[in-house]
Amino acid sequence: MVWNSSSRLCLRLVLFACFLSVTIAANAGSNVGVQLTGAGGSEYGLGSNYAYGEYLMPYYLSINSANPIAVICDDFDHTVTIGEQWTAAVSTFSNLSGTRFGVADSTQYHEAAWIASQINSNSSLANIAGAQFAIWALFSSDTPMEPGEQTWLNAAATAAAASYYGMNFSDVEILTPINPSSPQEYFFFIPEPSALVDLGMGLLAFAAIWSGRRRRLTSTSAAL
Repeated sequence: MVWNSSSRLCLRLVLFACFLSVTIAANAGSNVGVQLTGAGGSEYGLGSNYAYGEYLMPYYLSINSANPIAVICDDFDHTVTIGEQWTAAVSTFSNLSGTRFGVADSTQYHEAAWIASQINSNSSLANIAGAQFAIWALFSSDTPMEPGEQTWLNAAATAAAASYYGMNFSDVEILTPINPSSPQEYFFFIPEPSALVDLGMGLLAFAAIWSGRRRRLTSTSAAL
């Protein structure tokens, strides 16, 4: 195979995505520096900044000063401000003992991750708001009941009874503040290999289109 400059660029991007995934996963079981860089999804094309007076998922965190990633807040009873920094412990679903709500809330963590997995860029604001408040309600009785919340709680309970329809939780990590009185707890999804393959195919397709466009432009220029 002959690699042109566009193909080499795509390969670098794919390898970087793989490296990012491995790097995030390697933090499991350790402490990391965390900074909240944004909250609410409207500026990223997902949902709205807030509903019913609260910011909605996704939130955006920088871990160890890396580029921000999208995360989900599961903690209604603590507060945080954009730009705030703290130290968090990284946990996986294989060991929830270091999380804010602990092993006793294992079902709640699984239901929260399942609810979050059902939200995407095509979800309506009503669905995003209901899902966010449902996630908070799983862990806090102080969470107000908002439209759509109970529907999501019911759906999560049904999913739990069906073993979450085979969902894989090994790619979910939880960021718990070391200080129990400090900011909120968040969880996020590590990119799966299939997602990285899709990314790579998309980048290669873009490279092919761009390379073809450059050839056409060069041929046109030569003809002038």
